Amino acid sequence: MNRPLKVIFNILIVVAALGVLLMIFMIKDEIAHNANKEEKNVMSSFDYEVKHRAYGEVTDTYFVYHTKFIELPEDYEETKLTAEYANLSFMLGVYEEKGDDKKAKACSDRMEEIKKQMDKYRFTADEIDKIMAPYMK
Repeated sequence: MNRPLKVIFNILIVVAALGVLLMIFMIKDEIAHNANKEEKNVMSSFDYEVKHRAYGEVTDTYFVYHTKFIELPEDYEETKLTAEYANLSFMLGVYEEKGDDKKAKACSDRMEEIKKQMDKYRFTADEIDKIMAPYMK
């Protein structure tokens, strides 16, 4: 192969390598942008579910999205507490039904701790209690 053709191929290889690097950085930025967008969607989903008193869905949203985020998004702590409270409330009913007083007491104690930690969404714990009252002993 002659020298000018080798130079042209080398230039093309360098341009292709730079293009691949550029694409990698663009993909990384897009992934970060989508993660931020999804974080906002989680919060709007949670607000929608709380507004419509869909506490089962709150629990689902938390457990599904919790696995996607290494760190909790800002203002997501109360979502976690609400989801955990709803889950514990259900499990309390299960344990009471089975007659497992030890586990029922542990659920009840943890629910009280969660209520103390809640601030903005404290009303959700009260509503969950009202919803679950007919199913408790």
